[in-house]
Amino acid sequence: MASAFQPCSYNNSRARTAYAIRAPGAGRDCPDTTKKEPCSLNLNCFHYFYNITDWSTCQLSARAVCGSGIKTRMLDCVRSDGKSVDLKFCEELMLEKRWQMNISCVVECPVNCLLSDWSAWSECSHTCGLEGRMWRSRMVVQGSQGDGRPCPAQMEQWKPCPVRPCYRWQYSPWSECRVEEVVCGVGQRFRNLSCFVSDGSREGEESLVEEDLCSGLEQVVDQDNVIVLKEDCVLPCPGECYLIEWSDWSPCLSVCAKGEAVDFGSVQVRSRAVMAQEPENLQLCPDADWESRTCTDGECFEYQWVSSLWAGSPRVTWCQRSDGLNVTGGCPPINPPGDDSVFCDPPCQMPMSFCTEAGVCMCEDGFTEVLSSGGQLDQCAPIPVLEIPTAGDKKTDVKTSRAVNPTLPATTQPGRSGRTWYLQPFGPDGKLKMWVYGVAAGALVLLVFIVSMIFLACSSDCVIQRHLQATESDANVKLPVQQKAKETT
Repeated sequence: MASAFQPCSYNNSRARTAYAIRAPGAGRDCPDTTKKEPCSLNLNCFHYFYNITDWSTCQLSARAVCGSGIKTRMLDCVRSDGKSVDLKFCEELMLEKRWQMNISCVVECPVNCLLSDWSAWSECSHTCGLEGRMWRSRMVVQGSQGDGRPCPAQMEQWKPCPVRPCYRWQYSPWSECRVEEVVCGVGQRFRNLSCFVSDGSREGEESLVEEDLCSGLEQVVDQDNVIVLKEDCVLPCPGECYLIEWSDWSPCLSVCAKGEAVDFGSVQVRSRAVMAQEPENLQLCPDADWESRTCTDGECFEYQWVSSLWAGSPRVTWCQRSDGLNVTGGCPPINPPGDDSVFCDPPCQMPMSFCTEAGVCMCEDGFTEVLSSGGQLDQCAPIPVLEIPTAGDKKTDVKTSRAVNPTLPATTQPGRSGRTWYLQPFGPDGKLKMWVYGVAAGALVLLVFIVSMIFLACSSDCVIQRHLQATESDANVKLPVQQKAKETT
């Protein structure tokens, strides 16, 4: 009888022993009682280790829904090939158990979120206008617990204020400088303090109203309570220079390079020009005065040179902003559009020709383009003019007005009264004009109409012929029948 194999030894082998059940016969020996074999991991030799599971959920006592409980976890014995085996294999190896298998836990009882009441509405953020708001808020008195109702995210509310018109004091423009008893020198100028109403927005327009509507307001203009309605001024004498009043501040503009994402801030500017009583003395006066100040939220624009079409006279070139406004500065000082001699290559030097915006030489109205073999404009040939005689023109022989002298316009021919049409199919841009498409469409419709009429005419003739043939065949059938009837009678 053989025993089970022993565990693998240090020399990576295992053995088992057999025991004799009965003694051998005379002259015979028992076979070897020990059998050895090499160890092979996961085939005939295994390692064992403990595996600990995750904690279970909190287990409460019977009929409890919240409060204290216990969490547990399980211990498994795992073989080196991943198979779970009985714990005795790990216990026989006396492996260490260093884990805690039970811990206490608490299940929170569900508590709903508790909020305070809404506070009273705050004062309006603006005393007038359309942009005022009022606010109110609430607080969390007790937070939610467990599976209780959570607290909402909205802790504040706002609503627009009642609309009230905005009244304010504002100066009228200064009057002209008045000098008494003399024609120049030191004088005085005056302005009034008036009441204006608006909706309080930046873009809102202001309207002049009665001063009684501003009677309850302190007389303050642009946060300055010092009211100045009169000041000294100087009326220049002949030959002297003087500065006019400051212009209004310009809109807030950004000093930037739009394509390069470079911004140097936003500014507003204003200026006042230099005036002189005698125009010839203006060159002796100083330059115009400029002021600037910083601002916020300035818009960034792009600037480019724009040129008019050339039609025999010099082209006009100006600077245009990306919002379509024509300005006097901002475009790059280098590489502005050149003169028109290089706009078309080669330049349009033929009589009655001009250079289009696309850089193509075209002919003016009344002339058609004659191109060279290389595709360049060779000359502008006059187009024959079709005259439509009026009721007063008794002549039936209609000729072209340019047949006598092609260089003279139609209106110079004596005895010719009526309208002239220039049949030029191509426009200044080299594309077909719309009336050419209209004529082609009309011709197509006319062709379809003619084909349809021919088809209908042929169809009606065929119907008539078939009717006549049917009538003749009926007559031929009836004639023998009538003769037979006469013979029987």
